[in-house]
Amino acid sequence: MLSAHNYKDAIDVYKLLLKREPQLEAGWRESLATAYLERAKQLAQKTMYREAAVLWENIPSLCGQAPRPDLYIDWLLRAGQYAKAMSAHAHHAAALPAAGELETLLAALALAGQREVLQALLPETPLRRQMTAAQAALRAYGQGEADAVVREHLQAISIRSPFRDLRQILAGLPKLETDPAGAPALVERISPTSPYHDLAEVVRACAAGEPIRALLVLDPTQRELAGGLLGLDPRQLKLFREWARLGEKPGDKAIFDFIAANLAAFDREHARRACLALLPAYTPGQSVYAKLFGPLPSFETRRFHALRAEREHDLDGALRHWRVCADALSNDAGNPDGRLMAALVLRHMAELAEQADDVPWGPPPKTAEYLEESLRLDPDDRDTYLQLAKLRQQEGDDKDYYQWVERAVRQFPDDPQVLLTAVETATARKAYKKAAGFAARVLELDPINSKARNILINSHLAHARKQIRAGKYALAGKELDSASQLERDNARSGIVELNRGLLAYQQHQRERMRQWLQEGVRLAGNPLLGWLRLAVETSRLRLEPTFFQRDLGLGDPRKLTVSRADLLALTQLVNAYREEGVEDLRAVLEDLEKPLKRAIKQLTDENDLMSVCECLHRTPHHELLEHAATQALERHPNRPLFVYYQIVGRAEGDIEAVKNRDYDRQIVGRAEGDIEAVKNRDYDRLEQALNQAAAAKDHRAVTQIERFLSQGPLSLPFPGIGGGPMPMPMPMPMPMPPKMRSEMENIRKELERLPPELRDRMLDQILDTLPPDEDFPPELQRALMKAMLLSGQGLADLLDELSGIPLPLPGRGGPRKRRS
Repeated sequence: MLSAHNYKDAIDVYKLLLKREPQLEAGWRESLATAYLERAKQLAQKTMYREAAVLWENIPSLCGQAPRPDLYIDWLLRAGQYAKAMSAHAHHAAALPAAGELETLLAALALAGQREVLQALLPETPLRRQMTAAQAALRAYGQGEADAVVREHLQAISIRSPFRDLRQILAGLPKLETDPAGAPALVERISPTSPYHDLAEVVRACAAGEPIRALLVLDPTQRELAGGLLGLDPRQLKLFREWARLGEKPGDKAIFDFIAANLAAFDREHARRACLALLPAYTPGQSVYAKLFGPLPSFETRRFHALRAEREHDLDGALRHWRVCADALSNDAGNPDGRLMAALVLRHMAELAEQADDVPWGPPPKTAEYLEESLRLDPDDRDTYLQLAKLRQQEGDDKDYYQWVERAVRQFPDDPQVLLTAVETATARKAYKKAAGFAARVLELDPINSKARNILINSHLAHARKQIRAGKYALAGKELDSASQLERDNARSGIVELNRGLLAYQQHQRERMRQWLQEGVRLAGNPLLGWLRLAVETSRLRLEPTFFQRDLGLGDPRKLTVSRADLLALTQLVNAYREEGVEDLRAVLEDLEKPLKRAIKQLTDENDLMSVCECLHRTPHHELLEHAATQALERHPNRPLFVYYQIVGRAEGDIEAVKNRDYDRQIVGRAEGDIEAVKNRDYDRLEQALNQAAAAKDHRAVTQIERFLSQGPLSLPFPGIGGGPMPMPMPMPMPMPPKMRSEMENIRKELERLPPELRDRMLDQILDTLPPDEDFPPELQRALMKAMLLSGQGLADLLDELSGIPLPLPGRGGPRKRRS
């Protein structure tokens, strides 16, 4: 019982044992004393100090010993039994620690004027002698003496004094006015059990960045003291007490009502703006607002409706109201900030329009239009230029993408972020000199910008390769010299040396070639990275890598030993090459499959396996991807992304391979029924992984799986006319959005909410967007979509619509079989 901390029952058993065998050699007294003391500590931790002291008093009478008398006295003091505590203090004086927490508590009680404590303290005791200095320091601070006077008194209190915590408090309080940020450091060492801890909390709260918010967590006594230190008058303190009653997170209505009820205590304009900000969340407050501050102006009314529509997820309504706001602001000649405010509204509208990107019907989002219009009103917003460039890039409109980057450079010629974007653009256009110029300018502005340095090095290398292929070897050498000068000595990768070796090869300088290539492989860090770098650099110059690998004696790559560190370094290098636009990295990895599989098999950490899978997925190398994902699932079962990577690798990136018989080439040697079972199982696993990722809010996994599932047309099997099966599935020839299933359900729900007339009009608009298909009459497409989107339409209605429509014959159009 004692070992299990069941002290209460242990006491009863030890008392019984002591009664049966009272002799000392039995050893029960020591164990009973331990049980009593530990049980008393448990009670004290629950602030049951009187009960803890009573329990301790059993120890001397039953056990013949008095362990930890300092704790007993402390409990008596905290229980308010001062006379009894001081009597025990005198009785156990020899066993008490010289400068422990008990002395600190006694010092605080004496300083507070506790009569029983003061009377029991002898004049010659250290606590009594140092009390004069503590009282003088406290008196000086209380009377508003200069900080220097307070500090002079504090110097008489040593760091071992029972008044040492008071010394820290009195050092920190004056700093609340002169250096608030430095005050908390002076009280941070005051322990939670110190009698001065509450004062330390007050100091920390008053020094906080938002002291009023910090005061909310204090108890009423601390809050009152802190209010005085912050200079709050009685009216403000009363207001603060009322605010504290609302709790830490009051609702919108509670805040609005509080402001309205105490309007006289606030700055009226601040109160008006606060109530205005609360109105979209607390619409019943409109009438009260009108009585207090007058009716809303036209602009504020529109703004209120726009914010209200946002809260109700009515994007169309929000954009409509914000449009009126922007027009009003831009045309307000009397408002000097009107054009800037209108630009900010338009940028907010662009954010809202982006949320509508996934809507599968209606006009395309106007994100770019809003942003362009905002720049006409405020042409000095850098982020808007970059956002427009990114939008055009995502749309595949390279011409507009380049133009927006060029506009940004003209507007912000010395902005590093704009210049780095310009570097990427110039590199994509193979304008290496231009890219190098932009990167060089970034380094002038920011000499330690490693990204710009790497880009500039790669620009020189790309231009050097271009010159080598053109036979301009002297110019290529100059570019390599420039790249070498930019490399830091402790960050050389060997890529410059490898290209010097390949340049020497083109110049028929075989010995120089061998020297430079050997140095490049050495700087790469290990044989694996050296092998990979050499393979990539030779392929970039349209040379055969095996010739150089053999000449350098690199050996058979299939026999390389690859450690975890080597493997992770390889993934980083492959990712870097891919970002540089290196093509066909899969072929480069072919000869490394065996050592890489051996290395992958040794990985156990989930993050390591995820990094490898992501790299192989993007490369892509499907065989290695399936191997890595399978290993990952053995160690971390049912992770959605690993399931996805395994199936993508097995299907070689084609969802139709999972859906159709093409999949059998990945399942060699199985019977036809087994192949179909595997296909169905993997498709179900993908859907299960998608649901699991969505539940866990794993957005990356959700996006990846949805994008994979959305490949190819949707095939929907429907029962045949007359109850028999259709001779073949009937595909819906429409491109499916990524969130196909959930979006179809959302569309159906939205249609159900609309009035019948508006519902029919919206449904017609959706059906009009269906692309034509020569295998299916438009009437059939519309009927099938209606059946999916209008859950109230029965099968009989559907069959009525289908009657007279010629159905497609088997084999026409050749749709592939989808799993049932």
